[in-house]
Amino acid sequence: MANITLTDVINYEDFTFALCTFVDEFKRNPNRQKMIESPPSSSSAELLNLCILAGTAHKLANEFGITVPGWVHEATYRMPEPYFAYNTQNKEYQAFLLEDTAHEFASKNLFVGSNAIERV
Repeated sequence: MANITLTDVINYEDFTFALCTFVDEFKRNPNRQKMIESPPSSSSAELLNLCILAGTAHKLANEFGITVPGWVHEATYRMPEPYFAYNTQNKEYQAFLLEDTAHEFASKNLFVGSNAIERV
């Protein structure tokens, strides 16, 4: 999956695999800005996955000191209700996620923890 785009990620059968591949490629690629400048395009994508990609692009841009693309701030990429990692209903875990989640994801109403896109 060389030269992977956000559209490739959203359209790939295994979203998690494609997202991890994208993050790895982003960190290696000298042309990072180009990788996130355009929003993902899909007519059948789940809103959750679109929001995850917006949060990922937002976080990576801030982390690498490049321009945050304007599309990540559009209402289209914000969950209508808070989404907690693993769809947890555990109130203590939800409280932890509210405190621990990076603002780039929280601004999309995603509470997924500070290590949501960490790769080892």
